[in-house]
Amino acid sequence: TCTLESGNEDTILLDLVLEYNKDTDYLRKMLLYKLSVKAQKLLRERGISKREVTRRLHTSPVQLYRLLDQTFTHKSLDQMVRLLAALDCPVDVVFGKAA
Repeated sequence: TCTLESGNEDTILLDLVLEYNKDTDYLRKMLLYKLSVKAQKLLRERGISKREVTRRLHTSPVQLYRLLDQTFTHKSLDQMVRLLAALDCPVDVVFGKAA
């Protein structure tokens, strides 16, 4: 929270500062968050059982739950790409123009 010259108070979220400054840790966590939410949505929509996804990934149920947990940030992009592939969702990377 800061006080402007006019006397009004304003609040800036730390996430906005990190995003504006392109903090790589923040950007990585946000990408993992988006991929996790997408995987959760696909799992619901496609009706594939978690047991089947676990079998396709050759992993444990605990690891699958970690991958699906959007708040768990100690996973790799490679693991998320494999999870989405197991959900029949190919991942393609598109690069945007630099600001």
